[in-house]
Amino acid sequence: MNALSAVPPRPAQDGLVVFADDSPSAKAALETVLRRAGYDVAGFDCADDLIDQLDGLYPRAIILDLEMPGMSGFEAFCEIRRRYPNAAEVPVLFFSAHYDADTRAQADALGAADFISKDASPMVVIEQLNRALAKSMSHC
Repeated sequence: MNALSAVPPRPAQDGLVVFADDSPSAKAALETVLRRAGYDVAGFDCADDLIDQLDGLYPRAIILDLEMPGMSGFEAFCEIRRRYPNAAEVPVLFFSAHYDADTRAQADALGAADFISKDASPMVVIEQLNRALAKSMSHC
């Protein structure tokens, strides 16, 4: 993600977005984009750490990199849904540089809220997150 300045600062959104990405540069860029858009953020280096610390965080959304050492994003999604059934309404978005029809189909089959390409502009990332949050709120 480049052109981080393209995302204007906004008033704080209501809630926390948690994410896991093992790439320090991708993690820093995503955190910057989310913070500039007004979200509170908790970033983790791996899915295991996110899952272990998820209890008590009450995120509005979860973003998972697909390819991480240890547990993949898909495996983490399933583990989150298994461990935290009360969080089934929390949208989970996948984040990856490897975006193809098969990967998208697998994400859709699991029930992911969306799939964000790491090549997406900051504005697209925020639009996709906001759309997923709006959709999850409409189910309440």
